[in-house]
Amino acid sequence: MSKLLSQWTPSQAAIDLIKLNGFDDAHIAKSAEYLKNQTGLEDINEVEGYDSWDTFFIMFCIKAGGGSIKPD
Repeated sequence: MSKLLSQWTPSQAAIDLIKLNGFDDAHIAKSAEYLKNQTGLEDINEVEGYDSWDTFFIMFCIKAGGGSIKPD
């Protein structure tokens, strides 16, 4: 598992979990692109409370999307 964001891609398990929250492939791709190119983050050790990019990415997508978008 890569500690460097530039070498990371979301795992299928992370993508599946994000999709369970109602997000589509376009949202996931845009979130990954933003995270890798617009945040200035480089190493997962820079992100307090997270030990892998996948766990951070799951929360990042959900928060960026305003929470679950599945209808109640």
